[in-house]
Amino acid sequence: MRRSPQRHPVRRRWPGWWRLLALTCLLASLIFCGVPIAQAPLVPPAPLDAATPTVAPLLTVRPTLEAAPTATPDPAAPRRVGLQAGHWRSEEHPDEQASLRRFSGAYYRGYDEWELNIIIARETMERLADAGVVVDLLPATVPPGYLADAFVSIHVDGATGAQAATRRGWKLATPFRASAASDALAEAISAAYAQVTGLPEDPLGPSYDMRAYYAFAYYRYQHSIAPETPAVILEAGFMTHPEDRELLFGRPDLIAEGIAQGVLRYLAAYDPTDAAVRAPVGRTLLRPARDGAPLHARPDEQSAVERTLARDERLAPMAETSGWVLVFTHGGNWDLGWVRTEDIEETGEALAPPVASVHAP
Repeated sequence: MRRSPQRHPVRRRWPGWWRLLALTCLLASLIFCGVPIAQAPLVPPAPLDAATPTVAPLLTVRPTLEAAPTATPDPAAPRRVGLQAGHWRSEEHPDEQASLRRFSGAYYRGYDEWELNIIIARETMERLADAGVVVDLLPATVPPGYLADAFVSIHVDGATGAQAATRRGWKLATPFRASAASDALAEAISAAYAQVTGLPEDPLGPSYDMRAYYAFAYYRYQHSIAPETPAVILEAGFMTHPEDRELLFGRPDLIAEGIAQGVLRYLAAYDPTDAAVRAPVGRTLLRPARDGAPLHARPDEQSAVERTLARDERLAPMAETSGWVLVFTHGGNWDLGWVRTEDIEETGEALAPPVASVHAP
C-alpha cells in the first residue's frame, strides 16, 4: 500500500535572546512559587496507597557536623544535642564500619527508611533550635568520640510477610552499660512520645541489637559517641503498618514534636556539672577463668553453646543477671553471648576499642 508523504509541522526558529528570556521567566516562576529545583520531591517508583501521603526528602540537606568531635559541654553554654537520621548517607561509613554501608534500613513501596528519618530529624531540630538548643544533625557516620548533652538516633521500623499488617508501635533503647543520664533521657522521651503521638508501644520491646547499636559501641569503634554522652535510639513506628504509616508519612511534625518535648523535659532536669550521672555503668574488661569456658546463647545451662573461649581472650561485659554476664568477645567476630560468673575474672583493663582507627570519617 502506498503511503502518503508525512507532513512535518513548521519549525520556527526563535532568536537566541527570546529563548533565553523564556528560560529566565520559567526559573523565576519556580522560585516565586517556592519550589527550589534542588529540593524537588523524590518520586516513588510504585504508587502508594491512599493511606500513605507522599513525602519529599530535601536533596540539599547536609550534616551540620562533619568530622571533629565536640568540646566538653560548657555548663554556661546552651545545651547541645546530636540528632542522627538513621541510615542517612550510610554509604559513607568509614572502613572500620564498612559492613554497615549496605544497610539502608526498612523499606516500603519505593521509600527507604532514611528518607523518613531525615524529615523527622529536621523537624525535631527546628523545634529544639527554637527552644535555644544547639543541634548537630548527624548522618550514619558519627564523629569519633562525639560528646554532647544528649544524642538521639532516629529510625523507623519495618516488617515483612504477614507481620506487616500486624506488627506496629514504637520502641526505645539505651546503650548497654547505660548511664543514669541515658536512663533519664529514655524515660523523658518515652513519656512525651507516647503522649504526643498516641502511638502504641511495640509489645516486643527493644532488641539487643538496639542496645548494641554501633554508634553507642565506643568499646568497638572509634566512630561512636563518647561513653559520657547520654544516648537513646528510637524506632518511631512501623512504616509497613497502615496505621503507623499514616502518622509517619502524614504527620512527621507530630512525631518530631513527641521527640522534641521529651528531649526538652530531659534537659530541663539535666545538670551538666554532674559527671557521675553521665558515667556508664559496668565492669572493666573480663577474661575467661579457664580455657574452654562456654559462651551460651542465653543465661541458661541448657541453652546452646555458641563457642568455647580461650584463656587469653578479652570479654566486654554488657549486662548481668542471676549469676550470668552478657559479654562481647573483644575483637575478631565480636560474638555476643552469656558466661557464668564463675567462668570469668577481672582484668582491670579499660573498656576501649581494641585497635585505634587510622581512617578518617
